[in-house]
Amino acid sequence: MSDRLDLEQLKQKEFAKRTRQLIWLESSVILGLLVWVSLEYENNPFMQSWEKTNIGPVSFLLNGTLAGLFAGTMLGFIVARYAERRTEEEKILKSLRKKTVS
Repeated sequence: MSDRLDLEQLKQKEFAKRTRQLIWLESSVILGLLVWVSLEYENNPFMQSWEKTNIGPVSFLLNGTLAGLFAGTMLGFIVARYAERRTEEEKILKSLRKKTVS
């Protein structure tokens, strides 16, 4: 019974890992598209005038601001994930040290 439970946990962990990888891939594609649209906006005066006319004050997000915000959010998630791993590793090391000292 415990072997089956371990197999189910392994499947869930692998599914979560694949899902995380897919999310990062999609986020990277979105970031690339935002950078592309920002570069097109900067170099295309017709697009700038059309967006100022039809979108209005929201068009300032297309000058690279939205891509920067999205990249900053992705970087924040990466840093938070790294910090989480570091704390987990430190907890494991502390517990191992306590066991060796005892």
